[in-house]
Amino acid sequence: MSEKDVYVKSSTSTEHYEPFMVGDKQAGEVHWLTVSNSSGQPSYSGLWRCEPMTFEYEFPGDEVFQVLQGDLQVEIQNGQTVNLSQGDIVSFDKGLKSTWTIQSSFKKFFVISNC
Repeated sequence: MSEKDVYVKSSTSTEHYEPFMVGDKQAGEVHWLTVSNSSGQPSYSGLWRCEPMTFEYEFPGDEVFQVLQGDLQVEIQNGQTVNLSQGDIVSFDKGLKSTWTIQSSFKKFFVISNC
């Protein structure tokens, strides 16, 4: 039996990103910090960045994120609009359908649980 590290470390200046796909469309890039929790269940965290674009997104789990850079408008299926910019912290529920409009170069730190 091997010991598992009890921590994972990364940096906001990392350059290790990969394409982030929403269906068959690339929607920015992601740098994964974690893809499971300590029990081995799906739980995601990392950095995501994107240049200006618009795409539809259904939250795969409960998501909390902090905007590190840029501006984002999230239109929720029920008609509400959430405008976010640097420093904002927000939480969205699993299954929520939305349309994201990235208004300027955008970067966030995110945690997704309850997948």
